[in-house]
Amino acid sequence: MAERIRVTLKWIKILDKLEPFFKETGEFRFRSKISSDNEGGFVAETRFPEEGHYSLSDKPGWNFVTLNKVLFEGAVSDHLLVELFGEEVDLFTANDELDHYRREFRGPVGEWLGLYEPADEGAGDPENMSNWRISYTIEKI
Repeated sequence: MAERIRVTLKWIKILDKLEPFFKETGEFRFRSKISSDNEGGFVAETRFPEEGHYSLSDKPGWNFVTLNKVLFEGAVSDHLLVELFGEEVDLFTANDELDHYRREFRGPVGEWLGLYEPADEGAGDPENMSNWRISYTIEKI
């Protein structure tokens, strides 16, 4: 039986600006892909910011962006795949890709509900990537 949920990206923290030492910030943009193979299957993709980029450093106080951005709102029954992609935009060379985030949920929707963030699951926490961190919620609506 399908249940309606909302996936909200709370924040992003950059650990490596992927730029030379003399450049204070990197120009970052992000993309989410929320999908499921049930309820007829779906893919919901979001780019943020919609235009331009976020200027972020890897220094505390300059490396954090609060988003509270809804990435998906809809019905699911027993499968959900959350993927996040980030890149540092370069003008004259290929863009630098951040670690790919991927987390798959299977089983009863009620077991997925909650807050997902770095360090809530120990050393191998999926939200604790090498060059960025994320926090998001899955809630029933």
